Amino acid sequence: MTAIQQTNPQSQQEVLYAAIEAAASGANGTAAAETDGSSPPPYLTPQSLMAYCQSRLQNIGTQIQTAMTQQQNADWEQSGVGKILTEISNDSAGTTNGVMNNPGECQTLETNIETLITQIQQRDPGCSQLSQLEQLHDSIMATGSGPFTDSSNTYHGYYGSSTASVGQSPNGPTPPSSGQVDQDNTISTSEFGDFTSTLNNINSSLNSGATMGIITIQSLVSEQTTAIQLATSTLQALSDGTEKIVDKIGT
Repeated sequence: MTAIQQTNPQSQQEVLYAAIEAAASGANGTAAAETDGSSPPPYLTPQSLMAYCQSRLQNIGTQIQTAMTQQQNADWEQSGVGKILTEISNDSAGTTNGVMNNPGECQTLETNIETLITQIQQRDPGCSQLSQLEQLHDSIMATGSGPFTDSSNTYHGYYGSSTASVGQSPNGPTPPSSGQVDQDNTISTSEFGDFTSTLNNINSSLNSGATMGIITIQSLVSEQTTAIQLATSTLQALSDGTEKIVDKIGT
């Protein structure tokens, strides 16, 4: 008795998958060809092929949707980082004697970065650049305003020592151990330059991830097309008769 003849009906879909994959890759389909030749193997029917095709396409479709969502998130995140870059550029251009001495502007910059971080946490919690943005926020707060309470009585602290839940304002009281830590409501142009460099690196990483996402989507679309073509050609062979379907799988 051949391997296919021994197959339990409950696993017919897996056997079908293997047989069709063998046909697509040019593998030897001897087992499938060892039927008596009077009819197609009992599991190789139009209904089972359609079930296979539907299952396969749904799986690929889910992967494509996930990749497209990741792509959209990366584009949105780059846009958000771009807005912070513009704000830093404007703040740097408005310094006096190379220093911005403005408590309100320091708090606004820190709050805007915090808002972006919160939005990413909620929309794309797996974002690879979240920790870098949190470190940047803490560096800016350490040289800027330090922790503060806003007009709505919300406390804003550091991420590095925070115990707040995701989506809440960080409440850490302890500044980072490295970088400028004076919390004097001033930021120099050289510090703005360092912050700009960090944000450019974050954007570059996001862009690299987006590029890889495009490649992934292209590969999945190609796989989707192949699955459709394979099912279509095999269904055509079935409609043409037993001999053709046996020849197709056996070659």
